[in-house]
Amino acid sequence: MRKHGYTSADDAVRVALEKMDQEAGECIEDLDAETQAAIKQGIAQAERGAGRPWDEVREEIRARFIKD
Repeated sequence: MRKHGYTSADDAVRVALEKMDQEAGECIEDLDAETQAAIKQGIAQAERGAGRPWDEVREEIRARFIKD
């Protein structure tokens, strides 16, 4: 991450989300209230340092959405 200029995984995700927002032309205000609240909650958690390790999150996503 550091070699790409990011200080943390949260920083990399924030930048990726910003770039996706720019490319899609979609603003957070255009999303439904539940999605906006979830995004804002995630950002607040990351800013407090309450994030989870990427490996843990990745495995949870795989288990939930990728069926072998």
